[in-house]
Amino acid sequence: MGPADDGPAAAGLDPWIVLELGGDEVLFGFAARHPATGGLSWVRSSPVAELDQAAGRARTASGRVYALGRRAAPGELDEEGRTALRLLAAESLGPEPLPGDVDDARWVSARKWARRLGVDAPPRDRAAVGRLLRRHGERHLALRAGRGLGPC
Repeated sequence: MGPADDGPAAAGLDPWIVLELGGDEVLFGFAARHPATGGLSWVRSSPVAELDQAAGRARTASGRVYALGRRAAPGELDEEGRTALRLLAAESLGPEPLPGDVDDARWVSARKWARRLGVDAPPRDRAAVGRLLRRHGERHLALRAGRGLGPC
């Protein structure tokens, strides 16, 4: 795989790991940019078609090309990354219970919202997550709809 045949990377992962899911290898990592998610979030790819670690590039079965940053082990991820990994790749990780006392998907989503909106990310606390989602829900919807960001 080379620059001449794969075009520019549409997404970038840093850090990233390779997982085996359903017999396929997939990428999981933090996407600072990603056309499907808007970036600034943890993502899991479709199956890997080509992986060139030396060049820091991968292409998946969907045709998406990823620029790859630092390869990590699951234990090297921060708490948000480990939680997102459990949510997005639970089938490969076994029946280990999810940690925490807040709905994990809401917490990970709230932290993504905070990054996109440029506000402080909430701690792993149900009340703090709820406050962020209520306070910034309309701004986040406007951003997603492409209307830009209004005042806080």
